[in-house]
Amino acid sequence: MHDAVPPPPAPATTSAPVSVRDAGKKRLRCPTCLELVTPGVELCPECDEPLAGPRSLRSGTTTAKAPSWLSLHWRPLVTGLAMMGVLATGIALRSLAPGRFLPPRAASRSPATVTPTCTAPCWHGEACQVGQCVWQKPNDVGHLGEQPLVTGPFALPKDVSDALPLDQDRFALALLAGIEVHDARTGALVTLVSDAPQIKGLYRVGDHLYATSPQRLYVVDAASMGLSKTIDLGAMVGQVSVGANGRRALVSLPSAHAVAILATEYHAEIDRIHFGDDPVGPMGVDDTGTRALGTTGQVPLSGLRDPAGGAVYAFDPSRLASQQDRVRTSMLGNPVSVLMTPDGSTSYVALRAEDALVPLEWLPSGAVRRRERIQTCDEPEQIELVRRGRRALVRCNEGRALEVFDLAKGELARHIPFNGRATDLVVTPDGEQALVTLTGDGAGSLAIVDLETYAVKLLPLSGEPKRVRLTPDGRTALVFSDWAKVAWVVR
Repeated sequence: MHDAVPPPPAPATTSAPVSVRDAGKKRLRCPTCLELVTPGVELCPECDEPLAGPRSLRSGTTTAKAPSWLSLHWRPLVTGLAMMGVLATGIALRSLAPGRFLPPRAASRSPATVTPTCTAPCWHGEACQVGQCVWQKPNDVGHLGEQPLVTGPFALPKDVSDALPLDQDRFALALLAGIEVHDARTGALVTLVSDAPQIKGLYRVGDHLYATSPQRLYVVDAASMGLSKTIDLGAMVGQVSVGANGRRALVSLPSAHAVAILATEYHAEIDRIHFGDDPVGPMGVDDTGTRALGTTGQVPLSGLRDPAGGAVYAFDPSRLASQQDRVRTSMLGNPVSVLMTPDGSTSYVALRAEDALVPLEWLPSGAVRRRERIQTCDEPEQIELVRRGRRALVRCNEGRALEVFDLAKGELARHIPFNGRATDLVVTPDGEQALVTLTGDGAGSLAIVDLETYAVKLLPLSGEPKRVRLTPDGRTALVFSDWAKVAWVVR
């Protein structure tokens, strides 16, 4: 037997290193971005860097060599050096500039433009222009046209006590049954607000109407004529006065000898200020709402004499009743109307029985000081502010005239006579016109006064008008007759 020959040993094989090869895969990793690449290429398709160790990545026989720090960061290094070079060049050129440390020449300085400023604060609605306060007319208001159109007369119910235009298409009437809304073109009845009975007066307060009754005040939405709220004041309601900002309304309560302060944001009484035993009538308030005047005067019925005595109370509507000083000023002569300047520095009181205008100066302590009287025409019953030009208009009933006062100079500027008794006065919101109702000998007219040239245009009416009211935009007027119970619409 032959001995068994062992099998020849297997030939030794050399295996490639696997330092950069993934186990079980035929792809290699780039030493720069570590992305998988196909063997046999010289540039990485992801980062465009050369593959270190050409033999290792092409054949996979050797280990790849890691790139150096400079080869990875040479781009930002070159960019930083270039920026530093530009900055250093700018600094060097600035240091070498001629006359860098010399002071600037006086001739090279341009004269500064000095804009004149107003020495006194401007009123609400004014702007300081070239050292003067100039009133800026709002964009959404106007006045009657050059050729006004009169529509009417419209017959009214016998128990009507007041009328107010809502817009160019409607006007409202105050009746015992409620508030009637009529069409301004035909006079036809549109609707009746029966939830607000025994109405005596109508006042426009923003987007609402304040309707006064014997002991209540009704808040009605002017657009829908729906009753929004009822305010029970518990006393006879007199007049309503609203400040320029519209946030506070003052309601006189003659029988309670007080003034109720209403917040127009949510229509509620927030305070009540009492004034001893004097009945409070006409009132006035400045634009800031911190200074107000209340008077005890009243216009008597035709043929009756003026009531004796009279007084004026100065108070602050923004303070609580317990903090009021209740400054009382004796004002004999039936004070029937009050004008407060917008800044509250000066006030004017019209004395019907004395044919005079009394200026009142407000002191820092809150007291008022009477100044020298200014004589007016006979029986001044109403004084209104014209913001355009800082003027005041005084309507005289018996005097049959309209007087214009310059508030800046404190003197009479113009006397405008009429051919009848002046019974009511309104000023358009843009300050361009003044509308005055005139009566006499069973007929009447509406006087349209141009406040720029003081020219007067008369619109004849078929009756004797007593009151005139304007829409908020000032382009439509409602003329109302208490005696004949008719109304006219003027556009």
